[in-house]
Amino acid sequence: MKKLKLSVILLSGLLFAASCKNDDDNVVTVPEQDRNFAVMATDANLFEIQAGQLAQTKGARQDVKNFGQMMVTDHTKSTEELMGIATPKNITLPTTLSTEKRQKYDSLNAVTGQAFDRMYARMMVTSHQQTINLFETQSNQGGDTELKSWATGKLPALRTHLQGAQTLRDSVERAAMPTTPTTTTGNQ
Repeated sequence: MKKLKLSVILLSGLLFAASCKNDDDNVVTVPEQDRNFAVMATDANLFEIQAGQLAQTKGARQDVKNFGQMMVTDHTKSTEELMGIATPKNITLPTTLSTEKRQKYDSLNAVTGQAFDRMYARMMVTSHQQTINLFETQSNQGGDTELKSWATGKLPALRTHLQGAQTLRDSVERAAMPTTPTTTTGNQ
């Protein structure tokens, strides 16, 4: 009888312990590389959005303002998509710029007129080159299939943004070049 009571007590204790177990079976484990990608991609998006907002208000040229609007629209959508992927995976995404991106934003915010347009266009080229490298790495080496697929799907738009930024930069820089007067020589 003592053995039966002891067995019942032990069995009850085991069942109780099992019922109190933290149920982590639904938690998705995401490799650190993929978590870092999601954080860096969000930081890049936040920079494009905030710099695009600056371009809309501080840009001297309409094409700069238009490019800024496109950046706000496209990168806001991208951020929302990434949040939809990251949240169920318990990946905490930033809501403010990293120190590096904040410094770039602040330097951009400090200039006006044609100087703003030139700096913004150059930053957009550099930023998109860096972002494409980040997304290509995730596309090729990512461990989380959903993040890997999302990164792959974003590459065509990022390449289009880069081409647009390069065109904008070239246009802005040509417009800023001083024109040299032409002289005619001739026999009079």
